[in-house]
Amino acid sequence: MSSREGKQTTQLVDYELQVNVHCLVPGFTIPFPDSVNKKVNASNTILNWGGVKIAKISPTVVVKFGSHVTLSEAKSMMSVEQNTETVPVPKVFACYSYGPIHRDNYGSLFDTYIFMSLLNGYLSELRKIGNSNYIGSVDLGPVTDPILESHPIQGPFETEEANVLAGMLSQNRHQILFTHGDLRLQNIMIKDGCVSGILDWKFSGWYPEYWEFSKALHVWKWQNDWTEYLVQILQPYYSEYAVHSFLTETLW
Repeated sequence: MSSREGKQTTQLVDYELQVNVHCLVPGFTIPFPDSVNKKVNASNTILNWGGVKIAKISPTVVVKFGSHVTLSEAKSMMSVEQNTETVPVPKVFACYSYGPIHRDNYGSLFDTYIFMSLLNGYLSELRKIGNSNYIGSVDLGPVTDPILESHPIQGPFETEEANVLAGMLSQNRHQILFTHGDLRLQNIMIKDGCVSGILDWKFSGWYPEYWEFSKALHVWKWQNDWTEYLVQILQPYYSEYAVHSFLTETLW
């Protein structure tokens, strides 16, 4: 746990509803749910879809919150910021969960709020963070990839062989590297011809080295020139991609 995460604190917001603060940068004043709701409106909302809302609540702060936002995403962004020098990841100011909220749908009982900075040769550095001895999200968390979303066993897994997909993937031994997990055009910000930000770290974690390429290629397949650029920045793993694509279509 980083020094800025500190100890988890709890604040009673309403009857039976609590705010559990998981991380907080010294000097940052946390807007609690009622305050966030007052600040968020149609004009400053960047995204509102699938249990996730992103809004600009000040000139320098963006909040991402909802039933499908996870603490794991905040931890991933903090890990990348702490272990790399040039990867343009948002700086996390605070993160808390709010609930329990009784819902009629399948959403989480808790909403997670992440407050982060507004972002006005990165992948190679990301993969230099180091090898891991497990497959899963940060802090020994489970696999967050949608391919196992409905599977009862989600890890973390000690090895590729221990993965529930064992025997179906390539028999080659792969390094376990830190992976973004959802590289697509919508998650890459460009300014003046350069990458200025890499967003949406929900599916990031420690995965076999082919995972980044397989996931990124699966998004668009061969429909546009995305693939031409992808093979220039990532080592291709075509065999692994073929198996991964088949499994995704079968299991998801």
